[in-house]
Amino acid sequence: MGRPLKIAKAQAVLTITDTAATGSIVTVSGGNLTTTPTVGITKGMSFVAATTVGGITANTIYYVNSILSNTTFDVSETQLSVQPQVIPTLTDETGQSVSVSFNVVDAYFNNPTAGAGFPATNANTYSVVGGNTAIIGNQVLAQVAIGINGTGTLYTPIAVNTSNVVAGVGTDLANLTTGAAIQVAVANINGSTDFVNLGFASATKGNVTVAVANTTVTGNVIGTSGNAQTLALNMPIKFDANFGGLTINTTYFVKTIANAAAFTVSTDQGGASVQLTANASVTGNAIMNRVVLTANANVIVGNAAFIFANDEAGFIVRQKGKQKYLVTGSTSGLTAQCFTANLANTALTPNTMRILATYANSATQTVQSLSDHTGELFTATSGPIATGNIVFQNAAPIFATFNTAAVANADNGQPYELVTIASA
Repeated sequence: MGRPLKIAKAQAVLTITDTAATGSIVTVSGGNLTTTPTVGITKGMSFVAATTVGGITANTIYYVNSILSNTTFDVSETQLSVQPQVIPTLTDETGQSVSVSFNVVDAYFNNPTAGAGFPATNANTYSVVGGNTAIIGNQVLAQVAIGINGTGTLYTPIAVNTSNVVAGVGTDLANLTTGAAIQVAVANINGSTDFVNLGFASATKGNVTVAVANTTVTGNVIGTSGNAQTLALNMPIKFDANFGGLTINTTYFVKTIANAAAFTVSTDQGGASVQLTANASVTGNAIMNRVVLTANANVIVGNAAFIFANDEAGFIVRQKGKQKYLVTGSTSGLTAQCFTANLANTALTPNTMRILATYANSATQTVQSLSDHTGELFTATSGPIATGNIVFQNAAPIFATFNTAAVANADNGQPYELVTIASA
């Protein structure tokens, strides 16, 4: 794998809300400061603000002179051991929201502003850094899809590619995000299970409720005053009342749908119709919890565990392997291992991720592996994903930068393409 990706770290990333001229005082929020210094902010610690506020200049190193309260400290322009000490002149500002990073390390490839108080380096250093994108400076921006265990189990149609309706038992599919990628557990030859791609959730999801009007023993017909044709064949349903020999909250399966006013059920998927016990009027409902996929279900499962994922912007916490990274989702806050995949953001499946590279001609391509300085890009024949010990030898080698991309042999004699890595 070579040298792993350097990861930017900070003691804390808080928010400057107010500054005061008298005493050069800064007020921060965003941490649990009920007991100083709960978030680890101590006297003498360095900090850098993302944008200029109240006399604090963006991308310039300052120091905590002393901690005044659970939310305030005063500021020094120089390290506290340096004499004479320089105290900056601040201005009175309130109601601000400026990100500020404390005790930042390993974040200084491609400084935000060359020479603005940072260690002296070339602003065009051809290297990249991972880490929390909230930390000052540029960090690799990844799109991640972190798998979440679904509640309950799923049933698909009993024939492949015949329907895009999937229903569950003990599920709450209304809570799936539109576009969520779903995988289901399928038995493998080793006696365990693999999670395989089922499809992506459309905006149509949640309970379908059909009012029941009566039961007829002949033909075991359940009559409805609602529209039975909104139900899906061979999918699980439950009833919210006891009637005709059927039991409340027991899982049945839609056997047939004769028309909008009549259907039958079975106790097993694809099984025989349940024998009803009475001709009677009924007050109750049939309820099916389902999600409509964006395409027909491509696998057959019954009573299967499932996981789902939503693609979101994220950041790299640690490199675990050539194509495996520990990542955190910026929206969900979830952290998990993900593999790089040659997929569009909206096509990411659970526990995959995408890092985007841009060529000098503005064309884009997905990153297969990335270190501090070099990497590889998926090629057309690399396949959608590589896991475990699989390495595609035909991946395109590159040098990585947050700066301007360049063609091979056109910049400092580099033999490979110099590509811009997406950053935040």
